[in-house]
Amino acid sequence: MLTVLLLSLVVVIAGQVPAVGTPESKAASTPPPPAGELRDLGATISSLTVVEGAYGKLPDGTFVAYAPVMGENAELNVTTSVNGTNTVLGHYPMPGASGGPTIAVGPDGVVYVGTYYQGHLYAWNPATKEMSDLGQPVAGETYLFGLSVAPDGTVFGGTYPNAHVFSYHPDRGFTDYGKPVDNDEIKYLKSTVYDPDQNALFVGTQPIPKLFKLDLASKTFTESQVSAPFPGASVIDLDYAQGRVLANVNNTLRVFDSVANREVDVTDASTGQVAVGLPMVARGVSEPRDGKVYFSRLVGTVSHLSYYDLATDTVTTTRHPSSRGALIGYGWTTEGDHEVLYSLAGNYSGGGFRYDPVSDTAGTLQYPFRPAPAGLQHVLPNADGSEIFFDAFLNGSTSKLDVESGVLTPVTRLGQAEDWTLGPEEETTIYAGVYPNGTLIRYRPDQPAGPDNPKTFATLKTSDAQIRPLDVQVHDGVLYAATAPDYGLRGGAIAAVDLTSNEVKVTRNVVQDHTMASLAFLGDKIFAGSSTEGGTGTDPIEGTAKLVEWDPATRQVVRTAEPVADAESINALTVHNGRLYGLADSTVFEFDPVAWKVIRKVALDGVGAVRAASRGELIFHPNGYLYASVGESNFALDPFTLTGERQTEKTYRLELSADRDLLMLVWPEGFENPIHYGRFTPAATPCETPDTRDKLTIGGVQTPLRNRFVITGCTLQDVVDKIIDGGSSGSAAARELDRYVAAGTLTARERGDILRALR
Repeated sequence: MLTVLLLSLVVVIAGQVPAVGTPESKAASTPPPPAGELRDLGATISSLTVVEGAYGKLPDGTFVAYAPVMGENAELNVTTSVNGTNTVLGHYPMPGASGGPTIAVGPDGVVYVGTYYQGHLYAWNPATKEMSDLGQPVAGETYLFGLSVAPDGTVFGGTYPNAHVFSYHPDRGFTDYGKPVDNDEIKYLKSTVYDPDQNALFVGTQPIPKLFKLDLASKTFTESQVSAPFPGASVIDLDYAQGRVLANVNNTLRVFDSVANREVDVTDASTGQVAVGLPMVARGVSEPRDGKVYFSRLVGTVSHLSYYDLATDTVTTTRHPSSRGALIGYGWTTEGDHEVLYSLAGNYSGGGFRYDPVSDTAGTLQYPFRPAPAGLQHVLPNADGSEIFFDAFLNGSTSKLDVESGVLTPVTRLGQAEDWTLGPEEETTIYAGVYPNGTLIRYRPDQPAGPDNPKTFATLKTSDAQIRPLDVQVHDGVLYAATAPDYGLRGGAIAAVDLTSNEVKVTRNVVQDHTMASLAFLGDKIFAGSSTEGGTGTDPIEGTAKLVEWDPATRQVVRTAEPVADAESINALTVHNGRLYGLADSTVFEFDPVAWKVIRKVALDGVGAVRAASRGELIFHPNGYLYASVGESNFALDPFTLTGERQTEKTYRLELSADRDLLMLVWPEGFENPIHYGRFTPAATPCETPDTRDKLTIGGVQTPLRNRFVITGCTLQDVVDKIIDGGSSGSAAARELDRYVAAGTLTARERGDILRALR
């Protein structure tokens, strides 16, 4: 009898014929999603990252090391520098700075630091011990790089994103020299060095690596003549000594005659071979002594002190290792009757290096630099929610939180993870894609660190010029990564690692000249979202982000769609009820992968322009609602309508924990990056796991009635199932449905149709 009534219901609804005695009513309303509470649980990682350091002397003659540590509201660390235990003399904050990647010391001892993300120049005076914010050298420029100082105290530097050259002098303020070349693809003015013999400034660029000579009198730029094309993307550092400009170009030493403005060959002393450039691993070189400048090179995997002979253009690698890492800042000081060389060594542990050229001895140092609160990149709970892992921005430090005890423990540093995920194994296994080498790795935090933990499957920068794995997922025994290319390049990829054989396959330009930004899996089908972005330092190309169905067997695109016109990036995809849900910029869309069409799409209000390929996440919560992390906000969305409400602001990332909390990263007031982690707990709802299938089903037969939330947290299907399971009489069922009609979430016609089907 029920089946007959259901078939009648189908006919009535399909024909849009109202039941006898049922008045017409307006469309049903949608109840709001559940509210929730965000708990800010504080900072999780403080990290020690020194990109570049310097040395100088205080007014009393004390030889000191200077290190601006990267991190939020970064500080300049000042410590003594002696062959022994060193002492902190002070920490000097640079409010608003997220680190100082470049530092230089003036002839008067004033220390200058260029910072992220406001692009300000700071000055610390050793006589007064005061830190001054000198402001933004060029309006709109957010990163400063490559500081160098002239003998008269003029400070030079470069900017991002428009690659300007600037100078600063206490008597004249800032001067903007503009961009050395009219090329929109050059975004970084990465390095500078002053030539006092010609009153000229040499500058290097990124992501197209070029060297230019700026005549400061005429303010004209001339490109330097190279003997062979520069490798890589960046002129990382520049130094000047006795008519030679020494450039670190993608960790290759290239040397130029400063007067002729052209490259000279160098000789490797160990082989006698003449070459255009030799490998180096260092930031900068020392001031010259006895016709030599010192820096570091790799011997195997260990940095060794090396020197460049300025008279013979010869590079010699010494027997002295720098076990703490590459040399990243230099200073000479007199000890006894001669000078010795000090250097900071390595980026992450406050290491130092000392070399005595008279005794030909060397040793390591430890500096007591203070770690800074780290901007967080990712959060990841394990399967049962008992542990949470955090990854720090820039230096890639990784920590584990024991949720019950609240104890935070550093674990193996994975590097700057662009994305990571849990594997399907019973044990906690993390799969990650790591910048800057596009490394795909597996890490077992429950196992000791070693040569195979973390295990590296692929280095995509080397093989396929991919450096940012933006979406990393494991599906059907394969590790997949959607990637962005190297600096200045276009054409992202989908990489696949067979976790049984470890075979790696990479398909670049899945969508021509697009970055690949997101992945989703539905049965044996793979779907991917693209971005019109290229590698860092490029502008987005014209056109719209694509959604593609991609065949992993043929590694070809099967079908292509543009779900949201003019969207620059489909930065998140997920699957629900056989449908794809995506986030294109700040628009959420539902997509039918069978009919290959958009079902609905809704632009989220008040978000602003959110286009970066890494700035979005979607998660279906057990409470039935779709949660979206968009830019710096979190939304709860009704999956039937895609409408919803903003739940949090100044939050980033989204991970579902086993206890149903949503884990996020949080921006405290006054910080440029999220340094805290938070838990968002959605309000409890009457139906813990609502039935969110598309159509109302009664007695195993699907009806044309659309399912939806009729109260917050419970769907029409939940209500009807409760009526059936409770064996309610017809009058009791009618009274139950009347509640929803009165609330406006069910129409009178729908009420009548359901009651007839329940008879």
